[in-house]
Amino acid sequence: MDYPKNGAHPLPVVSSPKGFTFGFMIATPAENCLIVNRLSVRFEAAQPFEAVQELSFALAAGKTLALIGQSGSGKSVTSLALMGLLPANARISGSIQLQGVGALTALRPQDWPAVRGKAVGMVFQEPMTALNPVKTCGYQLIESIRAHQDLSTKAARRLALQWFEKVKLPDPIRLLRRYPHQLSGGQKQRVMIAMAMCNHPTLLIADEPTTALDVTVQKEIIQLMKSLQQEYGTAILFITHDLALARTLADDYLVLEKGKMVTAFPQVKEINMAPTPALKETPLLSVQDLAIRYPEKINWLGKTVKSFTAVDRVSFDLYPGETLGLVGESGCGKSTLSRSILGLQPATEGHIYFEGQDITQFTTAQWRRLRKDIQIVFQDPYASLNQRIRVGDSLAEPLLVHGIANAKTVDKYVDELLEKVKLPAAARHKYPHEFSGGQRQRICIARALAVQPRLIICDESVSALDVTIQEQILELLATLQQQMQLTYLFITHDLTVVKRISNRIIVMEKGKIVEQGATQQVLEHPVQAYTQRLLAAIPGL
Repeated sequence: MDYPKNGAHPLPVVSSPKGFTFGFMIATPAENCLIVNRLSVRFEAAQPFEAVQELSFALAAGKTLALIGQSGSGKSVTSLALMGLLPANARISGSIQLQGVGALTALRPQDWPAVRGKAVGMVFQEPMTALNPVKTCGYQLIESIRAHQDLSTKAARRLALQWFEKVKLPDPIRLLRRYPHQLSGGQKQRVMIAMAMCNHPTLLIADEPTTALDVTVQKEIIQLMKSLQQEYGTAILFITHDLALARTLADDYLVLEKGKMVTAFPQVKEINMAPTPALKETPLLSVQDLAIRYPEKINWLGKTVKSFTAVDRVSFDLYPGETLGLVGESGCGKSTLSRSILGLQPATEGHIYFEGQDITQFTTAQWRRLRKDIQIVFQDPYASLNQRIRVGDSLAEPLLVHGIANAKTVDKYVDELLEKVKLPAAARHKYPHEFSGGQRQRICIARALAVQPRLIICDESVSALDVTIQEQILELLATLQQQMQLTYLFITHDLTVVKRISNRIIVMEKGKIVEQGATQQVLEHPVQAYTQRLLAAIPGL
């Protein structure tokens, strides 16, 4: 598609749900800092795959274009093409022009290091895989700053500290010395945002940058990106599946479906999926005065003299067939609590009872028998899947270990699991890195369901999914709950999700429960100021 001589782009403006307009930047060539013309990306394999087809758009300096679509629609592939990070089997055609650089498609491999991080910055969807696990967060940010700015280590450290403060990280001086695994999911993503924006790039590509963030931090990060955009005139390509979030940030929209530009965004009918409240019988899970502390300072005798309290005297009951929503900001202790219930994190004080048994005292052999009854869907699907094992083998392993299937029937069970989470049977032959973020999370959900557990802990299990797939997964969880009398502990920062699936809600702040009650009561008539702030920060609520 060639652009007309007057500079306007021959791209349509189309109607979107609820009166919003999907359009594309109309500006003169001098105002555009990014022009993508007929971009196509093809992956060569036994069965070639067209990931992006004839995509054209332009982005003006100081503007934001939202690239919206379902998982696997080609959003992330488009961003990788702009960063020169496509794999070796990718074949790219068309042109990409960036102000101050020229044709990105003409760059040689040795030219890209000077472009990435300086002219083009990127915030990836999964921060744990983007950060170096053996380097401190401060070291990595300082390294990024010094790679493109002529600063001493001391000056770069001061600048790094300022950026940690800008992205609202608690105790920035301490976090400079911490490693990625010592931060919560939301905190790691904020480190990534600081690294991407610290060199004031011409173009910032944000690939689902707020997916892992709680709503209050999400609002702060969006406001930060807007203010920095106004200050430096940065163009932002904002990749998301969250239409409500895109409305609050973007000037224009581009919708992808199966690699092609389309004229409408899929409509999703929100249905309340919370099960009928359970009778107050014997709890399936009972947490009593649970405290979890991490040592921060140890004296020469090996005694802890200073500790950090991640979970502070938490107590609640979870009944059979019920869905309990656990919400709060990143770092409030939600994931730490879930790991303790799974026996992956020792409790410092208190007790956890499952079917009347104190599982905090369980031996390794007892835990091995209990694993079938308690399963978890982790927040980061890429980190929880073995990258060297095909998906089919990952799903077959728990089926075989727990005797649910044998060598003759396991393939049938695997195919049924893939079908339940809306993945083709051929997916069993692929490796995790061959899937999009949303598709990987569906694989993790299938694996958790494989052993027919009684309790499933969903730790941000749908936060990485687009709205249509998210709705399908929630429907699947609700259907399975009714059929199998499953019980869910649903951990999330998304109150709109918890509203549809939970009977009761627990709100945590800084390791403590600050409010709890029936879902409707807490969301419509919150008592605590903290809960009120969470609700006020939700886009479009």
